Amino acid sequence: MKLNPLVLAAFAFLNASAVLAADAPVTTATPILGMVRLLKADGSTVVSQAIVTPGLMQQIGVRGVDAIASANGRCAFNLKIDEVSRVALTATTTRLFSNDTLVANVTKLDLVANTVKSFVTQPYLYAGRNNVKLVFNAESTTPTIGWVQVLVDGTCGAAPAPVATPKPTPPAPPSPPVKPGSADWNQLFNAYGWSNYAVHGLQGKGYIRYDELVSVNAALTVAVKAGTIERAAFLALMVRWNAINTDADFKAAMAKVVPGSDRRI
Repeated sequence: MKLNPLVLAAFAFLNASAVLAADAPVTTATPILGMVRLLKADGSTVVSQAIVTPGLMQQIGVRGVDAIASANGRCAFNLKIDEVSRVALTATTTRLFSNDTLVANVTKLDLVANTVKSFVTQPYLYAGRNNVKLVFNAESTTPTIGWVQVLVDGTCGAAPAPVATPKPTPPAPPSPPVKPGSADWNQLFNAYGWSNYAVHGLQGKGYIRYDELVSVNAALTVAVKAGTIERAAFLALMVRWNAINTDADFKAAMAKVVPGSDRRI
């Protein structure tokens, strides 16, 4: 079989280890080298791959759209594993854990010394980051452990996070009405007195905003006679009165009605 360059590199490492340990006694504690390959749903197209050796961790990625199944935030992928042992092993077990959860358990694997053993399993991986632990010869007292970090891009069918519904803001309590004895009432009463004076003093004098002056004075009169006025109505009424009271034409007209007067509201 034609091997991927990464597999060849793994085998070269294995052969070098075998030469260095040629005079050492053969035991089942001899490390097992491996390689993982993530495949598309067709079971043959390689998406990403990594050599698995003790003490090293490679990071590989895969898209959720390449999964063969997905639900509840997890995706199932075709995962091909190649194992190479320096010694022959019978009925070994390979286990895969993802974020400490067992996701695959392959049993009864017979390994011929220095020969690739390949198999495909279909573990479910979480959307996002998966720290995948591979345990070779897992049933022995001296298993070989390697790591690969797999990043799964996508949601893997996870339901979208619920959108928090903002709590409705309770309406502000109504402002108390303006009544006699308050500073606002004194302001309104002064406006009432000065507008009364102006209505009578400017009648027939050609003041351009006289009709508005009469309207504002009528509203002020109603409030004074009622002895109360809602705050919103008070504020709107004072805006109307101040627009007249600060008008240059009004001031000039009132100066003629009350010669030398410097009265202001």
